[in-house]
Amino acid sequence: MKKSLFGLLSASASLLLLCIGIANAEHPVAEAQHHQREANEAYQAGDYAAFTRSMERAHELNPASFATKYNLACGYARTGRADEALQLLQELTSAQVDFGMANDPDLESLRQLPRFRGLVKTLAASITPVSNSEPYLTIEQLGIAAEGIAFDPETGRLFVGSMRSGDIYVIDADKQFSKFASLADSGVYSAIGLTVDHTRNVLWSAATSFFMAEGFDADEPRAAGIFGFDLATGVLKHQYLADESVNGFNDVVVVPNGDVYVSGDVLHVLAAGSDQLRPFVTSPAPFGSNGITSDSTGQTLFVSSYPVGIGVVEIATGELRYLDSPADKPLYGIDGLYWHAGDLIGIQNGIQPWRLLRMRLNDDATAISSVDIIEFANPALTATTGAIDGERIHYVGQGPAPQTPPSQFPQALAPYLGKTVIMTAPLN
Repeated sequence: MKKSLFGLLSASASLLLLCIGIANAEHPVAEAQHHQREANEAYQAGDYAAFTRSMERAHELNPASFATKYNLACGYARTGRADEALQLLQELTSAQVDFGMANDPDLESLRQLPRFRGLVKTLAASITPVSNSEPYLTIEQLGIAAEGIAFDPETGRLFVGSMRSGDIYVIDADKQFSKFASLADSGVYSAIGLTVDHTRNVLWSAATSFFMAEGFDADEPRAAGIFGFDLATGVLKHQYLADESVNGFNDVVVVPNGDVYVSGDVLHVLAAGSDQLRPFVTSPAPFGSNGITSDSTGQTLFVSSYPVGIGVVEIATGELRYLDSPADKPLYGIDGLYWHAGDLIGIQNGIQPWRLLRMRLNDDATAISSVDIIEFANPALTATTGAIDGERIHYVGQGPAPQTPPSQFPQALAPYLGKTVIMTAPLN
C-alpha cells in the first residue's frame, strides 16, 4: 500500500488497528477508515482525483489523524491544489511530524515552490533527536515481536510479552533473561499488554489471536481474553475470554480496588471478586482504544484512542470526553499510556519520528496544558509500551529488522523481526 492509514503507522499499532475497531462500524472513525480504503484503491488505480475526494471525507470525519492530513496533502499536490497541500504540510511541520515529505514523489509538483522548500528546511532542522534514555537490555533473540512490558516493584523484575509465540519472558534484577509463562497452552494468542498487580500477586496479560501469532488460522474465529499468572511461579491462575464478537484486546490496567480494565475493540472490565469479564460501556464509545491507565484514585480512566486522541472516562458514570491539547502537540497515535505524579506519560508511535512524552493536565483534567518531550527520534528502536519504575520508565520496542529474515519466519513477518530493545528514561 503506497498511501493508507495503516501504511503510515508504527508496526505493532497498525497491526492492532487491523484487529480492533471493526465492530464499532457506526463510529465516525470507522467511516473515515472506510474512506481510507477507498482512497487506497483509487491511488492504486492512478485516480488521484478520487483518491483526494476520499481523503477529504476521511479528514472531515477524523481531523485528528495526522496520517490522513499527510495523505490529503499528497492528493492535493497530485491534483494541482498547491496552496491547500502546503497548508496541511505546514501543520505537520509545526508539530514536527515527518512522513517523508522531502522525497515523496507525490509532492513532486511542489518541489520548486519556495514555501515548500522552506517547510522541508524547517522540518529537517526540527528533527533533532532528544535523548535522555539509557540502554537497559537488548535481547538478541529475533522474532519475539515484543509489545507489552511490565515492572514488579517488589522484586525489580521486568516482564516482556511476545506477539509471535505468546510467551512471556522475565528479566530479573541482574538482567538475566528467561521464559516465565506462556499463553500457548491456552490457544493461539499474542501476548499484548502486560501489567503487574503486586498487591494480589498477579501478572495480567491481554491476549489476542491475530496473524502475528504462530499457528494463527484466519478461517478460525478471533479470540481475545485476559490471563492472570502467579507473580512468583508463572502458573496460570485466571483466564477470562471475551465474546467471539470482540476482535481484539490491547492493553490492561488494574485500579486500586482491584478492578481490571482492558482496552481494545471494546473496553472491558473484570470487577474485583468477579468471575465474569464484561464490556465496560462508555458514552460515547472510544474507537480503537490502545493505551489505558487510571489516576491514583482509581475513579478516572485515561484511554488512548489511537486514531483520535486521549479520552477521559469517569468510571462511575461511563462519561467519556477527549482532552484538548496545543495545536502543535497532537495526541494522535499514542500507544503506551501511564499515570505518573498527576501527569500522563505517553509513547507516541503513530507519527514519525516517534516520541516519549510527559503531558501535564490542567486543573479540571479537560486539556493537556503543556507537553515535555523526554525522548524523540531515537533511531535505535520504535517504542511501543513502557512500565513506570519510581521516577523512571522502562520502555520496550523493536530495533531495525534484519536485511535477510531468517527462513523459519513467514515473509509477512519480515518487518517485525528486529531485536527487542529495552531503554530506561528519567521522569523527573
